[in-house]
Amino acid sequence: MEIKVISSIKNILVMNIENEDISIPEIIHYELLKDSHVIFAGVMEQHPLLKKLTMRVQTKGLEPSNVLVSSCSKAIEKASELLSEVNKALVGGGA
Repeated sequence: MEIKVISSIKNILVMNIENEDISIPEIIHYELLKDSHVIFAGVMEQHPLLKKLTMRVQTKGLEPSNVLVSSCSKAIEKASELLSEVNKALVGGGA
């Protein structure tokens, strides 16, 4: 995965994400939308055959990069919870 900041002005951050499908950025997008400081968050696939996405975050009152990092951390926590539950189900006799 490669991330390139395209634009970072005041309260708007625009990035290109390359060599990644849309799944992980969509999880982060979901976490961004839960934050009350986020005015807009979106992920757009530039073309279905190209692994190139554009993510835009617009905030009020906080740096968009800080909100993005926080949302990434929350996404990691959710993924860890999911992994733990899957392990319990598989190892604990659920499978």
